[in-house]
Amino acid sequence: MDIKTFLDNIYEHVCCPVCYNRFKDPKSLPCLHSLCLRCLQRIQATSGTPGTILCPECRRNFTIPGNGDLNTLPTNFRLNSLLDALPVTECKTSGVKCGNCDKRRQQSAYCFTCCSFWCEDCLPLHNGIKTFKEHHALALKDFGDEDFENIFKQPTFCVKHEKKELELFCQVCKTAICNSCALIDHEGHAKIALDDAAKEQRLRINRAIESKKGKAQKKLTRIAKLGANCGHVQEDAAIVKSEVQQFTDNLIAAIEAKKNKIFDELEKTAKQCMECLADKSQEIREEMKRDKIAIEKCDKMLKRSTNAQIVQPNEFLDQLLREESNKEDTADLDGENVIDFYFERNEELFNDVRAKQLGFLKRITNPKESTVEGKGISERTVGLLAEIAVITRNMMGQQVYDQNNRVTMEIRNHKGQDCSTKPQIHDNKDGSYRISYFAKETGTCQASVKVNGQHVRGSPFKTEFKPRLFKPVFSFGKPGSGPGKFNWPWGIAVNDKDEIAVTDYGNDRIQIFIGDGTHLRSYGRKGNLQGQFKSPRGITCYHNNIIVSDTANHRIQIFDDQGQYLHQFGEKGKLNHQLDLPRGLSIDSDGNIIVADFNNKSIKIFTLDGQFLRRIGAEGSSINPIHCIQHDNYFIASDKGDHCIKLFDKQGKFLYKFGMRGAGEGEFKSPRCLSMDKAGHLLVCDSSNHGVQVFKLNGEFITRFGGCDREKGKFTMPMSTAFLSNGRIIVTEFGNHRVQVFE
Repeated sequence: MDIKTFLDNIYEHVCCPVCYNRFKDPKSLPCLHSLCLRCLQRIQATSGTPGTILCPECRRNFTIPGNGDLNTLPTNFRLNSLLDALPVTECKTSGVKCGNCDKRRQQSAYCFTCCSFWCEDCLPLHNGIKTFKEHHALALKDFGDEDFENIFKQPTFCVKHEKKELELFCQVCKTAICNSCALIDHEGHAKIALDDAAKEQRLRINRAIESKKGKAQKKLTRIAKLGANCGHVQEDAAIVKSEVQQFTDNLIAAIEAKKNKIFDELEKTAKQCMECLADKSQEIREEMKRDKIAIEKCDKMLKRSTNAQIVQPNEFLDQLLREESNKEDTADLDGENVIDFYFERNEELFNDVRAKQLGFLKRITNPKESTVEGKGISERTVGLLAEIAVITRNMMGQQVYDQNNRVTMEIRNHKGQDCSTKPQIHDNKDGSYRISYFAKETGTCQASVKVNGQHVRGSPFKTEFKPRLFKPVFSFGKPGSGPGKFNWPWGIAVNDKDEIAVTDYGNDRIQIFIGDGTHLRSYGRKGNLQGQFKSPRGITCYHNNIIVSDTANHRIQIFDDQGQYLHQFGEKGKLNHQLDLPRGLSIDSDGNIIVADFNNKSIKIFTLDGQFLRRIGAEGSSINPIHCIQHDNYFIASDKGDHCIKLFDKQGKFLYKFGMRGAGEGEFKSPRCLSMDKAGHLLVCDSSNHGVQVFKLNGEFITRFGGCDREKGKFTMPMSTAFLSNGRIIVTEFGNHRVQVFE
């Protein structure tokens, strides 16, 4: 607030909140609220609790120092300075009271040396006094901002001894005093100059402010991390929901298959029964036809034959009479001869499905990070060395480092053979350790150990370790939606011109920068039309084109280097040419597009015009793929759901994987995008561990950089990396809304 605005509102600052009048002898309570001394005395008189005072502002109760004497409360000198300046603001209306004649005049002056007002009649008298010759008096009409500020900076005078400036600080009573007070009331007390006391207090206050700022910054970092974690939780929730839906769909499909099997069996059985009944019906019809012919013959015989003819031998009549005498009436039996079938329910299965859950929601909490300092042989150190020893028992002569690059060892025996027994750790009592095995073939095997880079005393083995250092150079971007600002940046890529392309996930756009972080242009906005995006993530460059995975629109869009829309491919679905939440993108050695099809749990390769070519890996080899790149004859993929890196040969056949869920070296929590440096080392954005890890292609850990924070060189959820032509590494930070540059 400037001085003019402050003076215009000065009455808000100089009025007592109890009596609403200008302060008279303002006193400050421990809560920093100020009131007139008289108002405090009235409050104390009506409270009935001597020795304490209730602040009418915040309603807090305080003990009055000095046996309940309100005069011992500190005077609010700032308010007194404001009261001194108040007459200057009133000179045009009510005039100013002269410090000499007590008359009120609008035409007055203020003496900065006397610290008093002089009317135009008394001012010549003031100026005529020889001892006042060096005094500085200024007419109120000529006051500027600096003059008002000088009034506020006037020396503070003692309330007990008028015109006595406060020059000392009593270290016993913790109050500012004048020289008279020092002789009368504070005799024998330790005292220092008020300027020195104020200087010390200012230093303490500044330290407290810096401490508060540091804490506030850490809280901002925590808030940013919590915000990033919210995004991570939403992402995990979407994955779990998808998995539950997939499991349920599979379960329903399995039940449907069993239902269809019963239906098929039912139709087959019913068909057989109906065919049998039809055959029986046809047989009866044939019998009825023969019976009808016999009846007609018999009728004719009865009508046309004489008695002699009737009794004569007749083969037809003899056969008819024999059949009738031997045949039983089977009409009723035939009516009862029905094939019945019914469905017997599997009540046990039904009860199991109804009683049991589809699955269980598991929550995994990250273990707190711990370090090994190499001082003594702590339980953590023993466990770590034993773990390393077991892991490396088939790595004779190789050097191994712990997750803090502090403990190094070589494992050998005198024949160079495998030491496969359980390791024993011995404390050499000098800050070093010895690991030994016992093998039947060779006897005792030794492992030399050094701590914090110091080799074990007397060890015959030489070890060297020069970790790669990644130095932060600068960063660009901050939270927001304006040009050059980010809202959850995700993917990053560099084109042939060394221009940096970033997917601004939360702002549904692509931003382009030059190598020093200067913003060039942006394109895209939220939508599903051509050139619009919904949560863009992966990005890659090929020749003069920029290729973007438009994740929530389930498609890939292609633009020229100026951001002009060219074409697109993909739609939501599970078929080969369809996509479901595509993530990372890259280009293979043949100029085709590699797409991590996240929800379809597959890695697909398309031509530049969107024709599906093939998949990487067999079905089920990926859980939640995030990114896949090609290096030499290998395809390398990060699998967020499996917390590991997977390698495939050029034909797409799975070879091996490395990494597991955890926070140590070579362990991951939700690994994101990948990149290869010129030395053939793999960089992995270990997002939820807030760092970038570097590996050889065989999975051997090299180093890591980053760590959870907002400060330079630290990360909050790094997502993607890329390389500039000068070898510098650029990293997108999802949680800190920026891009950092390392060398």
